[in-house]
Amino acid sequence: MEKNFSFLVFLEGVPGAVEKEQEQFRKLFIGGLSSETTEESLRNYYKQWGKLISCEIIREHASKRSRGFGFVTFSSMAEVDAAMAARPHSIDGKTVAPKRAVPREESGQPGVFLTVKTLFVGGIKDTEEHHLRDYFEKYGKIDAIEIVTDRESGRKRGFGFVTFDDYDPVDKIVLQKNHTINGHHAEVRKAFSRPKMEQDLDMDRQDDLYGESEHICLVPDLRIWTFVGKVMSLLFNMLSRLVISFLPRSKVHI
Repeated sequence: MEKNFSFLVFLEGVPGAVEKEQEQFRKLFIGGLSSETTEESLRNYYKQWGKLISCEIIREHASKRSRGFGFVTFSSMAEVDAAMAARPHSIDGKTVAPKRAVPREESGQPGVFLTVKTLFVGGIKDTEEHHLRDYFEKYGKIDAIEIVTDRESGRKRGFGFVTFDDYDPVDKIVLQKNHTINGHHAEVRKAFSRPKMEQDLDMDRQDDLYGESEHICLVPDLRIWTFVGKVMSLLFNMLSRLVISFLPRSKVHI
């Protein structure tokens, strides 16, 4: 976590980095668009919540037909919040699915586009439920808070889950990334119920990490690559033994 935090601080010193981050906070992905919807009708609908900096419908390269989704960028984060608070949205007679846009550099991460209402919060040693509630309730209505404990000792394991009544608070919190709770720099990611994860993604339950909790969380990239490295090392050792077994054995002459 310290390495990630240092990297974010480093980015703040790069010209244009902060501006790019702020623009991402002001951008909405709009899914489920009608094939009849144009940039003009999309703009006319969303301008009711504020000034639009850009409006785009993604189209097929050859036919120029709408792919059913697009993006709108507002002039402020407050306007995005106002638009999301006024859901459901209906354009050209069809209910659309607005979500806070995911940064392009994060689009390849597993589960990043899934819609969930539960947030994983890590790095919260010695943190109580009221600390999480006091911090996260400004983002939306909280339905449940769970701080995971060791099944044998009962001690807190330094992470937990916060469930909201809507998916938008989770998207907003994950997008913002930097959160300090009870003096700790917290790690936040989307969490998934076990049935949903098993249905949507082919991943292990990670029971050794998440214990008896009914929620699980996507494994960070570092753990994925560590696992891949171990598998590759094992395969290399097996291949080496196989090659050696076919080599002629030297004879010892007395």
